[in-house]
Amino acid sequence: MIQTWPRLKPIAELAPWTDRRGRMHPLRAVVFTLLMLPAAWLALRWALDLLGARPVNAAIHATGYWAAWIFMASLIISPAKALLGMPNIVVIRRMVGVAAACYAGVHLTLYMVDQNWRLSVIATEILVRAYLTIGFVALLGLVALGVTSTDGWVNRLGRNWKRLHKLAYGFAILALIHFFLQSKADVSQATLAAGVFTWAMVWRVLPAGRDRGPLPLLGMAFVAGAMALLFEWGWYRFGTHIDPFRVLRGEFDVDFGLHPAGLVLLLGLLGAGLIELRNLAQTRFGAGPGYVMLVYSLGALAGSCASLVMGWPLDDVVPEGSSALVLTLAAVPLYALLSLARHRLRDVWQRRLVDALWLVTLLTPVLAEATESRDVGLAGDAVIVAGALLLAICLWTVSRRTSALALPLAALIAYQALALIKA
Repeated sequence: MIQTWPRLKPIAELAPWTDRRGRMHPLRAVVFTLLMLPAAWLALRWALDLLGARPVNAAIHATGYWAAWIFMASLIISPAKALLGMPNIVVIRRMVGVAAACYAGVHLTLYMVDQNWRLSVIATEILVRAYLTIGFVALLGLVALGVTSTDGWVNRLGRNWKRLHKLAYGFAILALIHFFLQSKADVSQATLAAGVFTWAMVWRVLPAGRDRGPLPLLGMAFVAGAMALLFEWGWYRFGTHIDPFRVLRGEFDVDFGLHPAGLVLLLGLLGAGLIELRNLAQTRFGAGPGYVMLVYSLGALAGSCASLVMGWPLDDVVPEGSSALVLTLAAVPLYALLSLARHRLRDVWQRRLVDALWLVTLLTPVLAEATESRDVGLAGDAVIVAGALLLAICLWTVSRRTSALALPLAALIAYQALALIKA
């Protein structure tokens, strides 16, 4: 009897950026690149000796941080599939889950390196220290889920496969507890992750069909924000000697950005708003100029939202004597005029140029604040003014009145740039 060996899959089919037929899958390729970026950035900083006096310890915390957040991201894929109407997005769920397990594995490996591979000491530490025990159990769970995520295991386990992978929620709770215990005094990131996890779990308990309306989405945002606040209060009340009410009072101080509970609430509200905008685009209103005007106008708030979230001082990129709020409110109608000019254009490439100009106006203040560089802001302002004037020239042949719609935005940005130069 001739023995036959099982046919091995070609390497192209095994690559994470290809589909089952070995063809390039754009979504998988993009997600795979994003998942690799934290590791690449960490490796680069390590090679350049930018991780401080204890690079291994810094790498341990970094890989644990990314393992937790990538794990949370894997739990968001199912809600995103339903809320965004994108059934094909599930093709990345396995990749994201396996990536979380890999980062967690590197997290443990680096801890072993830090302990000089003394296995007896490592085993004792894991058994004695509660946060290490919890983290180790979560790691074992992630590895088990990653190993059984293949098509072969799906067929082998049958109905039990879904039951097994529902344990991911329990492992996520263990990972969050480990996150809190490891963070010690500053649990802002752990609280934020717990709030995101709460949002994902609340969505899962809602009845099918009622999890996509505006009111449930708003309710989910407030519940997640309230639970994040409760987690933070509970940690400082029972886990530290810090006055929890003093911490809670700090939630209302936004001078240095939003605190975890406020950030969870804002993310939930933004998510609900973006989903409603998407749903609105599929209606009759979405085909008219009013929808684009609404989207463009709301874009004026993007820079302020980013500054609020990150705690960036808006006054540093605002001319003296001006108000960030006044400039933002002034930009709202000007963005609406820009969208109206876009509507008058019939050429697809001209419309894309207007969209590009709009995106540059959104990104310029964010980049200027993130880099704390006025030169970056001035360079972006120059691009915006030049783009607006070019748009006005393009629109001249369409309509002189329409051409004038781009000029107020150019005037506002030019005023802002000149004021910054004089300052």
